Amino acid sequence: MISTPPGVRAAAGSDKLERWRRLREAALTLFEQHGYAAVSVDDIAAAAGVSRRTFFNHFETKAAALFDPDPQEAARMTGLLDQEGTADPWQGLTRSLKAFLTAEFRVVATRRRIVEGRPELNRLHFVANANFEESMLAWLAAQGIGDLESRVLTSAALGCVRESFMAWDPAGTDVDLFAILDQMLTLVATGTASIAASRVAFPGDGLTGTDTSSARSGSTRARILLTAERLFAEYGVFAVSNRQISEAAGQGNNAAVSYHFGTKPDLLHAIVQRHNEPMESIRQRLLQARTGSTDLRDWVACMVLPFTLHLGELGTPTWYGRLAAQIMTEPSLRKLAASELHDARHFYMVIDGLHRCLPGLTPELRRRRDDMARMLLVHTCAHRERTLPDDSEAARTAWATTAAELIDAIEGLYRAPVTIAENSHLT
Repeated sequence: MISTPPGVRAAAGSDKLERWRRLREAALTLFEQHGYAAVSVDDIAAAAGVSRRTFFNHFETKAAALFDPDPQEAARMTGLLDQEGTADPWQGLTRSLKAFLTAEFRVVATRRRIVEGRPELNRLHFVANANFEESMLAWLAAQGIGDLESRVLTSAALGCVRESFMAWDPAGTDVDLFAILDQMLTLVATGTASIAASRVAFPGDGLTGTDTSSARSGSTRARILLTAERLFAEYGVFAVSNRQISEAAGQGNNAAVSYHFGTKPDLLHAIVQRHNEPMESIRQRLLQARTGSTDLRDWVACMVLPFTLHLGELGTPTWYGRLAAQIMTEPSLRKLAASELHDARHFYMVIDGLHRCLPGLTPELRRRRDDMARMLLVHTCAHRERTLPDDSEAARTAWATTAAELIDAIEGLYRAPVTIAENSHLT
């Protein structure tokens, strides 16, 4: 068998690493400029000056081009740890991790921005973070630390990195990220006993080190929810960052939103849930009064009144009507809201009762008219919300008038005759 000389093998390995890094750099640049969804594998390959086939020789997927660890990442971490010598094990680990993250901040920030809009990619980031775990364990063993203790220290340090990454607002700076990381590392170094004895929270989240009141924390969460709802309604969900919400809610710490809720989709889910629960209770009451009804108007009322009654009970001003209109229009937000309706059984009971009153419409036509009815309901309420009077009693009257008009209009929509246009595919 003919063997390859070592020098040739080394050159080949160097070339492969160089192509890997060109592809990583191309992916980073394109994701920063155009966003993850708009970039294809072909785009990355072309920007790196290689073929699509070469891309797949280095990465299995588009996401891997960003989340796969650098082939020399573990060696770099080993080098950082070796510089610590015989330092205190925890201090040595954490200093090395922060030095590594400082050098890799651009990659970290890009990953975080992408994960913000695509939480299904979280797992890839967690795997990437664990790449140098063996380097950390080996260094601790060389310091004479036992296996169990080494694994506890390593898991705790990597856990702090992971959680600070998720709590950090990707619109922020590396200073913000390391402030959160230092807070978490300090908590771990202090120990769980001190956490239990004195409830510690991020500075500026409305809590003090000795404040153990869950009500105070609940008040902070409620203030963040209301502020986020207002800003989303006024400026758009995608135009508002977690940092802006924290500042508008009077939180000194820019990571307060992430601390209390996690990602922006988690925050939006909490807002939707906050409104869906009382609306579902209203539906339940309306259903109890209309059990067995065969009057279409009764079921249309069950569709309209939960929304208008709930908005009327909120007083004035309100913002959820306008936010709901955004959620209905934007596909990714609509999917999030739909997931919240999975447990809203009274909502589905209303739809079933309404459909029983429409035997003359095909299932597909009923579905399309459902979509029209919901669009009319939500966008009419969004428009009404913008023009509500300041007086709460006058606002409730305005909502009652809007509800009556919507019931009339939606009943008429469902009862409208079916006109089949020439060449139409309606059935």
